[in-house]
Amino acid sequence: MSDLSDFADQLHTEVISDMAESFFGGRKELDNALKAYSSMVKEFLPVIEHMFQAAATLRLLLLDDAGADAFCAELGIDPSRIPQAEGAPILVRESLPFSLTGGGRYNDCVTLAYQGLHEAIWEYLHGRHYDDPDQSGRKRLTMHYRRLKEIAEIINEKIHKANNERSVSTVLREVKRLDPVQMEREEMLGDVVYGDGCEKDPDMCFVPIDFDGYQFPEVEELPSPKDVKPAVKRFCSRLYAERKDEVREAIDVFTGR
Repeated sequence: MSDLSDFADQLHTEVISDMAESFFGGRKELDNALKAYSSMVKEFLPVIEHMFQAAATLRLLLLDDAGADAFCAELGIDPSRIPQAEGAPILVRESLPFSLTGGGRYNDCVTLAYQGLHEAIWEYLHGRHYDDPDQSGRKRLTMHYRRLKEIAEIINEKIHKANNERSVSTVLREVKRLDPVQMEREEMLGDVVYGDGCEKDPDMCFVPIDFDGYQFPEVEELPSPKDVKPAVKRFCSRLYAERKDEVREAIDVFTGR
């Protein structure tokens, strides 16, 4: 009988230990996940900044809102698809392909700026592959909008489960049930009642990631530079003829003169 009691006590202790390990191990994993996510957001910020710089560069060459609207109309896209520059500095391009005419030079500048924005938006939405500095021959993908959104959804799902299915009160209640004598005594004396759900221990709840709260820019992919090449050329030819002096000034800024 003594052996059976010892075995029962040992089993009881092991069960409680497993429950504690599962509970606190899960919380530690979520803590680490939230810290890692914060680092991912910081890694993503330069990508946003670069996209704004690329947008500022193209908008410089389009001269103003009227020019940008005319450009988008020629390409058949909504003007909102070119992000606002948010006061970002431009990306200076000191070297350009040789061109015999001012109009040709302008077309080269706009083409390069558009390609730069197209690539910046793609990297923002989908990431960019680069060589892994720690492992030769391996490629890694830069942090991007869609990955951040997916990871936030995964973490929030785990947080919801932790807050509602494995709250502190829930775990304590389960532990109490392993000792019915103690539980009966507390109920008779009106001691602490461990209720259901996270509302009983709000200080121990995880706060879900507010992805919308980051206010990341909402952008769409731009048409391929190859597909819009004729439209860009038509626009540049027309605008250069209409506003030659302004275009030349914009080209000087673009080339760092």
